Amino acid sequence: MHYFADLAVEAATLAGKALVGNFRKHHANVYGDQVLSVGNRSLSKEVTSSNDHEADKIIIDLLRDRCPDHNLLTEETGLIDNGSPYTWIIDPLDGSSNFLNHNPFFAVSICLAYENEPITGVIFSPFIEEMIVARKDQGCTVNGRPVRVSDTDEIGRTYVVGCPGGEKNNVRFAEMEYALHQQIKDFRKIGSAAVECYMVAAGRVDAFTTLSISSWDVAAGVLAVQEAGGRATDFHGNPWTLDQTDLLVSNGLVHDAILAELASAGIPKDASNASA
Repeated sequence: MHYFADLAVEAATLAGKALVGNFRKHHANVYGDQVLSVGNRSLSKEVTSSNDHEADKIIIDLLRDRCPDHNLLTEETGLIDNGSPYTWIIDPLDGSSNFLNHNPFFAVSICLAYENEPITGVIFSPFIEEMIVARKDQGCTVNGRPVRVSDTDEIGRTYVVGCPGGEKNNVRFAEMEYALHQQIKDFRKIGSAAVECYMVAAGRVDAFTTLSISSWDVAAGVLAVQEAGGRATDFHGNPWTLDQTDLLVSNGLVHDAILAELASAGIPKDASNASA
């Protein structure tokens, strides 16, 4: 697994350097239209730019060269199925709107799963210069330093970060945020699920919650939290898997209390997120 972690770090570093090289440039090619990103605050929350595709190609080219038989699943390319038990799950630019609006909270997220179980997760936040590496049963590090989740054990002292997972979830997300705000210390929105996950792993916040999220956004982050001593479930309390969409990750100590608040507010409405 050391080889795969080193490979993921190499791929994330190359993609991250390319992203930083384009960061704060005046224009970006978004859906084929030239836009002034800072001046256009009507950009969709689910925006894709030429930067996403450039980073995607950098990662795919390297992984295809080093692991030609592995499957690849990326946000930009979709599934490349080679019939392997190994699948690389990639978001080449998580936090695209942040990136386009010159906000430094964006990241490259790369996860390797074996038979649908994440075994290696790497998140690189290139402008902040933080590299998160998690390996199954081997812990989680930030820039080489082992990290652990927080020790907050009271919901009233809990800091939660969250992501709606897309514009279609804004109403449900607002309901969830309102419900939690009644009990927790504060609820914040960073704009990158990968960054928000590793903030939990590093003990900077106590929990992260999101709705209808894709696996490439959070697979590496979930492994990071778990390897840092935290917990990841759907809103019904079932262990999170790659095919689930609603997600709560936490330090584990406040997990059940947050789930109880979500249940009281009627937030776990999607039965497809419950295990059979």
